Amino acid sequence: MKTTKLVTTGLGLLITLTGALGLTACSGDAGSAAPAASSSAAADIDVAEDLEVARQTVLEALEDDDWKQVMLASDVDAPTVKYGLLVMPYTYSEKTSRVQGTIEVDGGNFTIEADSAATGQTWQIDQDGTITEVTE
Repeated sequence: MKTTKLVTTGLGLLITLTGALGLTACSGDAGSAAPAASSSAAADIDVAEDLEVARQTVLEALEDDDWKQVMLASDVDAPTVKYGLLVMPYTYSEKTSRVQGTIEVDGGNFTIEADSAATGQTWQIDQDGTITEVTE
């Protein structure tokens, strides 16, 4: 009788603990700005972080004004207006061989392309953070 009670109590505690840990793991910071691409898919894309930083840079440029074009450039230290477009400072990592320099913005919608240095694959991210492979 005591053994059965011990086993039942132990299993009950194990189930409760597992449920509590599961709920803790599933509940994230609701205020965080997570990209629309799943984290497992983004983890497989070596240029994902560079694309997400580029997207955030363009979103920051669009906060103050409704630009039709935003340029990402490594040779500026601060946002600068040149030739009628906003040039934003941006540098990508060694994982990336190319990031699209001039971003066309149409009603707040845009895409940014980047090429993987390792695979040569081209990926794009949209204004919502969804990353997809560009196929020809």
